[in-house]
Amino acid sequence: MTRRTVNISAIVIALMLFLPRWNDARALPLTETIYMIPEYSVEIFFRDEIFQTDRYARKDSAGLGFGVTDDFSLWMSIDYLSQGPFKVTRSEIGDLFFKGKFFIGDYAGNDVHLGFFIELRFPLGKDAYGSTYWRNLALGRYELTFGPFARFDIVDILFLHCNLFYTFREGRAEDFFGGFYFDITEKETWKKVFGLNPKEKDTFLGVNRLKNDYFTAALAINTGRLYPFVPYIELRGAVRVSRAHIDTGGVPIEAARYNSFLMSAGLRYFFREAIYLGVYTVQNPIRASQKGFIQAIYGLELSFQL
Repeated sequence: MTRRTVNISAIVIALMLFLPRWNDARALPLTETIYMIPEYSVEIFFRDEIFQTDRYARKDSAGLGFGVTDDFSLWMSIDYLSQGPFKVTRSEIGDLFFKGKFFIGDYAGNDVHLGFFIELRFPLGKDAYGSTYWRNLALGRYELTFGPFARFDIVDILFLHCNLFYTFREGRAEDFFGGFYFDITEKETWKKVFGLNPKEKDTFLGVNRLKNDYFTAALAINTGRLYPFVPYIELRGAVRVSRAHIDTGGVPIEAARYNSFLMSAGLRYFFREAIYLGVYTVQNPIRASQKGFIQAIYGLELSFQL
């Protein structure tokens, strides 16, 4: 073997060992990805977004994530809202989120990767049903979202991310956790299967409580061809479960008055594998027919691991 061949082989091995894992991209603005925080590692992230609805406002988000195991990660994040994108005229706390992601496995010759997502929105922000001031920035109601997410490796540098989630949303006059029954000494608890029997009245899965729920589907493509620059595009839609009249049907938010469709494009620059800075925009292509709803979002994000 010549010296030149040895040098080339060494370079190839080095690239294989140290090539950044851009195919494990962090969650995108509209799409969850297969990325998991490595075990015992911590992720800290920040987002600053300018929202255009019927006015301009800003949402600042800060979050902390933990790699419980290599296949299970937890995050918590909180929003802070401001009226006026640059000169702040009024500020309020937003909602609090707890998120968990479970990695299920690799399939189809390691080209398909599956996971499961669950998130609880804890309502610290203003109630969007009664107040218009922070609507579409905070909901101020409980939501529980869950469902599968996947990544498909089309080629070595092109990756397709997919989500299909179901969201339980608290209605206007509902007690979100009131549909559960935990007293095992009561016959009603067993009859209602702890609140999970949809045939019984006043259960968590009762038909009347499902009217405010909605499905979300998201699709994103990103590539590592230009690494350390990683561009991506996204599509996301939300559709209400029930077509019947609901008590939030007149509220101009996602999956209430409006079924939504949003598009996003962004670019991230990775200083190192564990540190990136990103910019993006989210646009509503049907904004003309959705007065009071999200027209556009312009965002800046930073993430790093410890």
